[in-house]
Amino acid sequence: MQENNYFVLPEKLSIENVSTLFKKIKKQEEKSEKSPIEIDFKNVKELDSSAIALLNYLKRNHAEVSFKNVTPEFDNLLAMFPLTKTYTHKPRGRAIFGKGAEAAADKFLSIKQKWKDFLVLLADEISYTFQFLMKRRGIYPGEIFNQLFLMGYKSFPIVSLISFLVGVTIALTAAEQLRNFGAEIYLADLVGFGMVRELVPLMTGIILAGKIGASIAAEISSMKVLEETDALKTMGIIPEKFLMVPRLIAISLAIPLLVTLADFIGIFAGVLVAHVVSGIPPEMFFTEMFTVVDIGDFMIGQMKTLVFGWIVVISSGYKGFSVKRGAAGVGIATTEAVVLSISLIIIFDCIFALLLY
Repeated sequence: MQENNYFVLPEKLSIENVSTLFKKIKKQEEKSEKSPIEIDFKNVKELDSSAIALLNYLKRNHAEVSFKNVTPEFDNLLAMFPLTKTYTHKPRGRAIFGKGAEAAADKFLSIKQKWKDFLVLLADEISYTFQFLMKRRGIYPGEIFNQLFLMGYKSFPIVSLISFLVGVTIALTAAEQLRNFGAEIYLADLVGFGMVRELVPLMTGIILAGKIGASIAAEISSMKVLEETDALKTMGIIPEKFLMVPRLIAISLAIPLLVTLADFIGIFAGVLVAHVVSGIPPEMFFTEMFTVVDIGDFMIGQMKTLVFGWIVVISSGYKGFSVKRGAAGVGIATTEAVVLSISLIIIFDCIFALLLY
């Protein structure tokens, strides 16, 4: 029975007929929109939880719903669902600051956490390195020499080639400009000072970032993905110590020799260009160069390159240990390791320039 928004409930109101009654109510709502609804309980003798849910829905969504012929028993059931206003939650952060500010905050917190992890790894590696030097335990025997061979001997050809070409380029460019002022002799000062103190350390650091950094990141990230680092932990071995300390010691031993040889090769390129292009004898070149370049400049170049080498190893190890699962993660970690290493090298080179000049 149904007249406008007047509904007479059946004798038994249960899950079998509640859905039918709900459809009728919804259909009537569409015709008469939000007009008053009247529910008659005169025939009801039994109802279940689905009927209570329907009545609760009506009370919450229709302000003008009323019930007729309700027995005290049913009235107690209906009283369990008092009429309350429904509030819609509105996230205040998005309304006030917007999605852009929230995204920027998330990015800031992510970068902050990454730098925190990076500095924690750096502190751990410094501690592990000093522990090994004092106790000589915790890493694989002979691994330092293996890494020294890879970082030093294997890197020497490319470092030498780049240093020679950079020396030739700088000497040719400077000779052309100095000739305009009749000051070709100062080519020795420019090449010697520039190569020993600036160009060789910077170029060596960048070469190591591309060659050594990529290798370290790929190796450690592959071990991380294949759960080999977890196996080391199971055996009671600290992966950060076992894998990183040999590389840090090896880079510390390899860099002085690499930089020394690269300095000689870069200066030799300058001597060659000065003799061929400007007619400056080698004896005169070295006499003039040593009036400007001394052992302090050489040691500054060594110190800078040592810092760059540690940056390469720590950055590559950090990206390797924080790799995401999967083959794609290894590639991303390797790329990010090279980018991070070169970026930090340039930043620290600028800091050294501000402090030293």
